Amino acid sequence: MKAIVKTKTGPGVEILDVAKPEIREADILVKVQAASLCGSDLHIYEGTPGYEYLPLPVILGHEFAGEVVEIGRRVQGLAIGDRVTANPTMPCGQCDWCKVGKGGRCRSGFSLGLTGNGAFAEYVVLKAGGDIFKIPDNVSLECASLCEPLSIVLNGVDVSQFQGGQPVVVLGPGPIGLLAVQVLKASGAGPIILTGTTADARRLEIARQLGADIIVNVQEEDPVKAVIRHTGRVNFVFEATGISATIAQGLAMLNPGGKLMVIGIHAEDAVFNPLDLVRKRKSIIGVYGYNQNTWKRSLSLLSTGAINPEPMITHRIPFSKGEEGFMLAHDKTAAKVIFVPEEQ
Repeated sequence: MKAIVKTKTGPGVEILDVAKPEIREADILVKVQAASLCGSDLHIYEGTPGYEYLPLPVILGHEFAGEVVEIGRRVQGLAIGDRVTANPTMPCGQCDWCKVGKGGRCRSGFSLGLTGNGAFAEYVVLKAGGDIFKIPDNVSLECASLCEPLSIVLNGVDVSQFQGGQPVVVLGPGPIGLLAVQVLKASGAGPIILTGTTADARRLEIARQLGADIIVNVQEEDPVKAVIRHTGRVNFVFEATGISATIAQGLAMLNPGGKLMVIGIHAEDAVFNPLDLVRKRKSIIGVYGYNQNTWKRSLSLLSTGAINPEPMITHRIPFSKGEEGFMLAHDKTAAKVIFVPEEQ
């Protein structure tokens, strides 16, 4: 089968023919119908620091949806033909965190596409003990493949304790930022200010479709001054760029007591004035992960149409042309790239 594989440190991936995986008695085999390219995958492709732990070679990919085609004899509750997606982080069930019901903090769990082979391939093996979710009939497999980043955003909004009826800023129009616009709009935010660059032109146009009220091009105007001009300082800023300069910018946009929710993955240290942070009682809160309930809510939001990521999906690329998909994401031509089987 075709697979997108990280084979060595530094930039790049390889498209390889690899053996179709075999399942054990507690596993299922899923034929991947849609696998979404995540910002983390792009960092790995670019050779960004922070992913030295990957056990190379490894098949990348952790945002996906597909069809169950084989079931181990000990698996219950699933049937061949079921359309599924899954939490790519599979807790070990044995460490101290797992034993107190906090598997999201597991010390030795398995992560698809990171600590083991993932879903950028025609087939992927899942452990039946993990969080595997059946996809509602009215949700496309492509939209369902975005359940993982949607769950990250939902978790970020939950942790922030955001309440509707107030302005909010989203920094960055990548997939996480675009989903944040939708979730915040559905939560009653307004106006929503989104920042981006000239290179983000296509993504910014999509953001308008998805509910962004005000677009700020940071190459044309100072983003802090722009926010203050449009709404005054705000209580919540959601950072989704992974660019270190946005930490100081986000803090400067906040009212006293405001919260900067950092969702982006940063490769460089950030520099900011801690005096402003302390005296004005602002908070910087890291957002990472999700839980089973978050995934269920994500699927419900997709099913009801409250969240519609379809406009974000700009490119569908077969696995055999995987590097093309990474290049489209790298140069920001794409908003969201979905890898699909060859026959599609």
